[in-house]
Amino acid sequence: MLPYYLLVIVTFLFTIFDFVNSRNTRLLVYIPLCTLLVAFVGARAVGIDNDGIAYEDAFNLAGGMSWPDLFTGNYPETMERGYLLLNKVVDASGGDIHVVFVLMALITGLVNYTLFFRKSPMPFLSVLIYVGFFYFYRDFTQIRYAFAAGLGMWALFWFIERKYVAFFLFVFVGAFFHASVLVVLVPAFVSLFFRNPWFFLFLPIIGLIGGMFNPIMFLFQLGGLPPVLTNYVMVDEIGQGGYVISAIAQILLVALLIFRKELLEHYPKRLLDVFYIALSLSSFINLLFISFAIMQRLSLLLFGVTLFLLPYLCDLLERRRADQYIALSVRGVFMLYSLYYGLKMIGPGLMQPYMIWLMQ
Repeated sequence: MLPYYLLVIVTFLFTIFDFVNSRNTRLLVYIPLCTLLVAFVGARAVGIDNDGIAYEDAFNLAGGMSWPDLFTGNYPETMERGYLLLNKVVDASGGDIHVVFVLMALITGLVNYTLFFRKSPMPFLSVLIYVGFFYFYRDFTQIRYAFAAGLGMWALFWFIERKYVAFFLFVFVGAFFHASVLVVLVPAFVSLFFRNPWFFLFLPIIGLIGGMFNPIMFLFQLGGLPPVLTNYVMVDEIGQGGYVISAIAQILLVALLIFRKELLEHYPKRLLDVFYIALSLSSFINLLFISFAIMQRLSLLLFGVTLFLLPYLCDLLERRRADQYIALSVRGVFMLYSLYYGLKMIGPGLMQPYMIWLMQ
């Protein structure tokens, strides 16, 4: 497991470059780090993650399907057609599942890491948070979801910038790889009509209360679940969510409310409103469906706004001379927690000892 631990530690150490003022110098260091993260995922052998064998089966399935069936969605598999079409193209070109892994790692890394560098005042901190909380779950196992989630974050920025064609295009493409990306439509459209920060501060409490009544089983009994979720219930793979992201989200919601006036001096109101709503909905969904872990995909997708909100807050506080040391301490604590969380995630329950497929 040593390669996994080293990867997380190296990412943590690279956050020192957030203190470098030159953007070009940061970019020269940022590119090799991101290349390492992409290569680490793309070069992995089949079977070291939980879903690799299932993806290999999907590759073989797509290779045996006709082009018309794939384009029209005329197949029994619940997997989205965009991903299966990619597999079909690779198979028709003489490639195998390892080529798919490399391509998915490349496009996912391109989507995520370019966004961090462009939109975060502390891109290395954003990468550390991503590696600590998302990387091993998404890029290693849920590769369709990882790509769609990255497109979802881009879509929210396009919406904030009122580039609606790009917004819908990114959501549309993302939905062809994983339907969970459609959840970004909720904070986007809610923000057009209702933006009361106090309501969204306390919305997670409603989710906490609702979660006590196990709403997913209630919906199942009413026959109101989509086929994919129904399948998870039928095979008893409900699982259990966790409270960590809701605790972090609530702390951030309070901090964003306290420093809202100062944040508005540096960031657009529309951005803060949309991200605040997205963060609140993330915690709400997590708590409401705490007994149904699969719903965490929706919650964690929206929780991705923390990749930007936390750097926004740290950057703001560190501008204030009086609070600079306190702000640096806050940043340090969260960096250490991201490091701890990333290291804690490493284990046989999520991955096996690392192997490069070319060396098998």
